Amino acid sequence: MNAAVLADSDRLSRAIHVATLLALLRAGEQSAAAAFNRIARRLSAGELSLSLPSLTALIKDEERHDGALATFSSALPPIALGDPATRRFFRRLESREPTVHLARVAALDACVCQVLTRVLACSDERVLDTRLTALLSSIRADEARHVRVTRDLARLLGADLAMLRGINAEVRNGFARLLLARAPAFEALRVDSTRLVALIHREQ
Repeated sequence: MNAAVLADSDRLSRAIHVATLLALLRAGEQSAAAAFNRIARRLSAGELSLSLPSLTALIKDEERHDGALATFSSALPPIALGDPATRRFFRRLESREPTVHLARVAALDACVCQVLTRVLACSDERVLDTRLTALLSSIRADEARHVRVTRDLARLLGADLAMLRGINAEVRNGFARLLLARAPAFEALRVDSTRLVALIHREQ
């Protein structure tokens, strides 16, 4: 196999791994947007009047993120947004109790922040181009804000610290399993997948 073929094969492999990361991120964005819509429908009139401005802003952000990630993904090899295990994980985040559902989404967004921090710290232009790096950095900043807003909403609706901590650990354990299944993609992006999973397991 000549050098040109090897280089093309390497580029294709990197593109597949980037597409795998973006597919996971898009699944999370779509799940969060749907979650905030469902939560809004389950609130009482009084709760909704307090929560609607924040929920509306969160939904707009998640939908904007998904659209921007979809634009980048369109130039990459097609990767399904959710295998059965991923779909089960996101379905299990749902709860008829708005406080529980909000706490789970906050925990998920905190995990996403940690993933993006590691990806952005370890990558260079040969792996992620500058435009995608800028987008992921912007998404990370938004998601950090989402964690604070969503936890505040959960507390406003009655969640206490013990509930938030318990749900955080539960969601982190499930998300860590999703990351383990994608370890080759993270290693190709120069992220130590073992260290990343350990970081996710560790409660914040």
